[in-house]
Amino acid sequence: MRRWVWLAVVVAFGAVSPPAAAQNEAYLRGNELYQEGQFEQAVEAYRSVLGAGVESATLHYNLGNAYFKAGDLGRAILSWERALDRDRGLADARSNLELARTLTVDDVEPLPTFWLVSAWRWWVDLLPRAALLGAMALGWLLLWGGVAGRILARGEGMRRAGTLAVLTGSVMVVVLGVNVAVREFGVGQVSRGVILADAVPVRSAPTEDDNLTLFEIHEGTVVRIDQRTDTWAEVVLVDGKVGWVPAGVVEEL
Repeated sequence: MRRWVWLAVVVAFGAVSPPAAAQNEAYLRGNELYQEGQFEQAVEAYRSVLGAGVESATLHYNLGNAYFKAGDLGRAILSWERALDRDRGLADARSNLELARTLTVDDVEPLPTFWLVSAWRWWVDLLPRAALLGAMALGWLLLWGGVAGRILARGEGMRRAGTLAVLTGSVMVVVLGVNVAVREFGVGQVSRGVILADAVPVRSAPTEDDNLTLFEIHEGTVVRIDQRTDTWAEVVLVDGKVGWVPAGVVEEL
């Protein structure tokens, strides 16, 4: 009970302003409803913004807070995960997720991560989104500035400076471009989802046969989705367990 009170305090003042593009009447109404304690109505308002094609990390963060206050732990975790997928530097969403996971039924111990995978994740998450995009812009500026400098240079020193700028800018664009591709477009990323049903039997095959049940997972558990059909999804837990669940109980991030 104490953990629920603690997390409720964390999200009590969760509504914050999104990017200017999302400043519309429905979003502002969602904030008002949230502050008035009408959390289910706030959820509908935020979802209407998403339905209109407007999306941001703070919108998903606020939606997660509203879901949590409305008593929907699974969708709260789903929304906070989506917020972090869009802005890994959103500390409030990360804190809320860490606390929310203490409220889930499943306590899954992750397998050790190979050091190369850990190093890759560290590099991908190294820069905040704004800093990453700013560094990319600087790389393009150096690249094309160097090209222009070489074309217009009248002396050997200027040409060398232009060459250095081209090389530096090219390296920045390529290296940071890979980072942007991974973070912004999910290139090379696995598909993940969150279990939304209270309890789900995980089976060894895509069938309703209870004799093939391997174990059970519960609301709020984050899984990797390896395969998906219209009616079934093959999921993998962080501890390596694999099985099939009905497609409707897991929603992709």
